[in-house]
This record gives sequence, C-alpha cells and structure tokens, in this order.
Amino acid sequence: MELIEQENLIFKAGDTGIFLGKVSENETHQHYALQLTVSLYDTFEIQSEGEVYRSEAAIVQPQVPHHLDSQGHPVLIFLFNPASAIGHFIGKHLTNQPVEDFHEIWIDYLKMFAKDLFKNEINEKTFLSACINSMAEFNDRCLLAKHKVDKRVLASLQYLDRHRREVISLSEISEEMCLSESRFQHLFKEHTGISYRRMQLWKRLISSFDLYTSSKNLTELAHKSGFADSAHYTKTFKESFGLTPSELFGASHLVVE
Repeated sequence: MELIEQENLIFKAGDTGIFLGKVSENETHQHYALQLTVSLYDTFEIQSEGEVYRSEAAIVQPQVPHHLDSQGHPVLIFLFNPASAIGHFIGKHLTNQPVEDFHEIWIDYLKMFAKDLFKNEINEKTFLSACINSMAEFNDRCLLAKHKVDKRVLASLQYLDRHRREVISLSEISEEMCLSESRFQHLFKEHTGISYRRMQLWKRLISSFDLYTSSKNLTELAHKSGFADSAHYTKTFKESFGLTPSELFGASHLVVE
C-alpha cells in the first residue's frame, strides 16, 4: 500500500517530543535535547559546523548547531531529555560525536510504526503508544548500564517538573538540593551539558505544547508557559527549533499523551 500525503504530526510524551513529517525550511538551531532523526525512505541531510552529513538515522548531541533537510521525504524525529535514562544511555554509551550515524534494530520498529500510521493501519494514539512502549523496552538496556547522572541533578529535574508553571530561581533550586549556587551550576552543567537557565527555558518550551490547544493566542500561551511575553517565547522557540511557534504549530497536528 502506498503512503498517503498528510500534514506533519507532533507528539508529546512526558518530556520527549516526537515529530513526523517533512522538514526543510528551518534555520540553524540548537537545543537542550538529544535528537534522533530517522528517515522513512532514502536519506536526509544535516548541516552542522560547516559539515554536511547524509544519513538514514542519526543522533545530534545537545547544544550542537544544526540544520535539517529531509530531502522531500518524511522523517521521524525524537527529542530526548539528555538526563533521562534513554537520553543519557544513547548520548554517553552509544555515541560520541556531535553528529553521528545511529544503527539499532530499535530503529526498524520505529519506521514500521510510522509507515503503518501513514497507511492508516493504526491511528495517532496507537502510534504514540507503540513509540512509548518501544522506548520503555530500550530503557531496560539503559538501566543495565552505569547510569551516572548525579542524584541531586535528577532530583532538581524532578523538582522543576513538579513546578513547571513557575520560574524557579537558582537560589531556590540550590537550596532545595543543599548546595551552593556555584556548586549546583557546575554539577548541573557537568551532567546535562547545559546551564540551569537554558534547561529551564527548554522545560518551559516543552510544557507549552501541552497548553497550545487550550490557549486563545500566543501571548496567553507564553504567559501560561512561564515566559514574560510572546516575543521572548517566540525568540526562544525559534532558537531551539529553527521555526517560530506559528510556523511549526500552523503546519502540524499536535497529539499530547
């Protein structure tokens, strides 16, 4: 059965973002997440730091500037929290380059689910459940590895998840973790690869996906997500995804777990 043409799809499962569709008109950007890109057919192209990479499946490490062109074919993109079990395992145990080919049997299952969705053999909710279950199985491998993210860093991420609608100051989070501000900042960046401030911005961006359909406009969405105004939200969003919120959401259908 031939694949049918349809709009781009955005899925959100916890702090993992999933995109399924075609990508071309994005500007060079970088983000907190570890990115896995999988082509359903042929290859895609990633440009980063003057290099051009062509691949069927590749990892882009956190905070690596890049531009993605799916070459007219649909791609499946996962954005993993690098401090999560799966993000840490892939980033620290399976890859070591800023941009790197990624070959796993797991990838074939992801392709199969995406193709089944495009063929209308499964619906969006079933596709999302299949991806989540696949990640859960992969997590078993992650847990067998030495997962050395500091417990205080993991606790700080969990604290932010519980207060995702608030702006948590450096002094507050440091006190909660019983560390000085300077020690907390050093420890946090050592284990996540990003500053506490940038990570908190990323958390707010991801939480905005949950709020998109219930918000009347971009200003309300920005405020509900913890941003000062729509300009700050749009600027941060474009720096992270290479597209404005209107460009991404306007061309996509959003499915939230």
